[in-house]
Amino acid sequence: MWIGVATAAVALPGQSVQEAEAWMQAHPTLRAEPRERLSIRRNDTPSRRYTFHASVFSPGGASAAGSGGSLLARLNSTEPMMVRSEKFTLVDLISGVSVARLEDALRSLYGAEVYADYRRSQPIRIYSPDQSNSSDTQRSSRAQLSEGDVFAYLIEVMPNPDGTINTGGVTVMLKADVPAFVAALHDSQSREVANREAAQPVSGSIAGPVTEPITGPAAIRQRLNLDRTGQ
Repeated sequence: MWIGVATAAVALPGQSVQEAEAWMQAHPTLRAEPRERLSIRRNDTPSRRYTFHASVFSPGGASAAGSGGSLLARLNSTEPMMVRSEKFTLVDLISGVSVARLEDALRSLYGAEVYADYRRSQPIRIYSPDQSNSSDTQRSSRAQLSEGDVFAYLIEVMPNPDGTINTGGVTVMLKADVPAFVAALHDSQSREVANREAAQPVSGSIAGPVTEPITGPAAIRQRLNLDRTGQ
């Protein structure tokens, strides 16, 4: 994950849980043990670590049809359980984590074809889930959702109080789950605003988590300053 491993992706969202487990065990970077199944955690040093998790849920926690009922139906089905999203997270307290580094890790894990799909992807949303908790937007976590021809991609960074970034992650998800994920963002924003207004009634509006359309990669980098590292 840190130095880059040239490897082709075998297991991806849309394939079975069994295929994902086999790929994670065989991958030269992940090297999952049989007991780890769909989740792994590695510590290169106390200050450098990464995690990888494959899930039968979309990033928003919704199943294919957006309800627990559809998950129950799949559990009772004779069809293999499908992986809907995969996420890796990097933490580096020494050198920091930038978007470029996350992109390199995506290419190393999934190979050239998925990386090319990511590079062609079109940004859909940027959002700051915790901006409503602090007036200091520099410290708010930030995320970018984009959609390629094959998959959708979610890049997240968590700045420190001084604006440097030591933690970031990338999620690869099924495009079919994007509408439900975006809808979940809007629902979360509405609930947050309603809860804060009920707890602290004041005149005027209270800002909730930011979620808005964006027009291109340059706008993302300029608005969110995503390329800052811990150095």
